[in-house]
Amino acid sequence: MHAGGNHLVVVSAGGQNLGKDNLRMRQKDLEGPLKEFALLPKEQRMPAIADPATAVAPKRPVPAPPANGLILRGYCTYLRHDDKKQIVRASEFYYKQNPDRWKAETQSDLLWLTETERKSLIPANPKLGDTSEVAPSIQKRFYSTIGIDYMEGSVSALPTRKSTMSLTMDKLDEETLVLRLEGHAHLGTAFEPESKKRGCELRLLGTIHYDRKKQAITRFDVVGVGRAWGSRSNEIRLDQYPWMYGIACELVTGDAPQDLIPPYNMLHYNPTGPYFGK
Repeated sequence: MHAGGNHLVVVSAGGQNLGKDNLRMRQKDLEGPLKEFALLPKEQRMPAIADPATAVAPKRPVPAPPANGLILRGYCTYLRHDDKKQIVRASEFYYKQNPDRWKAETQSDLLWLTETERKSLIPANPKLGDTSEVAPSIQKRFYSTIGIDYMEGSVSALPTRKSTMSLTMDKLDEETLVLRLEGHAHLGTAFEPESKKRGCELRLLGTIHYDRKKQAITRFDVVGVGRAWGSRSNEIRLDQYPWMYGIACELVTGDAPQDLIPPYNMLHYNPTGPYFGK
């Protein structure tokens, strides 16, 4: 099954097209292709796999994460205030006027840090209560790529107009360091009610856990709440303007294939310059 914009194309493992083109993600649309698939001969459903040794490397190889670096997975979703003024997830819809509308899905992306950047997060001589500023390269990449509203999926990174991100030593013993992360950023174009230029601002809170014996970061938990503005597609119409969005981040090990997918703005739509700033 392959997503193509706002529709689906269903193809068997053997390459046979199933059902009609431009399917929607609805049960009634997918029932037909599933029935067709069940009736296909085995060679179409489970074709023989060629010897991997004969595979030809792609002309444009997929980048690999930096050796001994750090991989974070970010999530982005819409937020709103409920009746008690608490921040909760907003149930926004694609194509609100469509009787078959469906809720906008939380989006996900990855952030890569180099070995040098990873090491810079942990103080060489930690003292309880000490505060340090996170390296500018980390701030720029974090805020401009996974700190923005990317609920539309294919969105350009936003330049950082102003940012801060600090780490404070909250816990210190022989085995563990716990650093409290706080930050704030202004990205893209400043808010102007009549302008369609994109921009946002974001507030961050989180913690980083470091195992001193293993010399490894074991957790990187961050959440953020922001406001965004500017032009959007017509697929999702938001009543609130500027609208509220939220992000959350976690550390991934890189063991699963989905953890090794390159960050979106490393390959596409990054007007802020090369991903690692070189």
